[in-house]
Amino acid sequence: MRQGLSDDGTTYRIEYQIQRQGPGDDDFVEIGFGSSGESRDLEGAVFAIESYVSNGQWETEPGQPDPDEVRAAIQRGREERG
Repeated sequence: MRQGLSDDGTTYRIEYQIQRQGPGDDDFVEIGFGSSGESRDLEGAVFAIESYVSNGQWETEPGQPDPDEVRAAIQRGREERG
């Protein structure tokens, strides 16, 4: 049996928080959060989170940056580093 697989009807969910620390910031601040949703096994929950984060599909609260802004800033940083 694969690790984390449940045959007894158990389901799993992983909740996560995305934090960022910018240059000159003293600490990390939350910029988003989310949940894997319900999954029959841990691998499914991890796969869902990977997909959501990679595609900028996480939740935000007022004052937090839009996921598209975060992804664009990451892309600019990658391009600047070459």
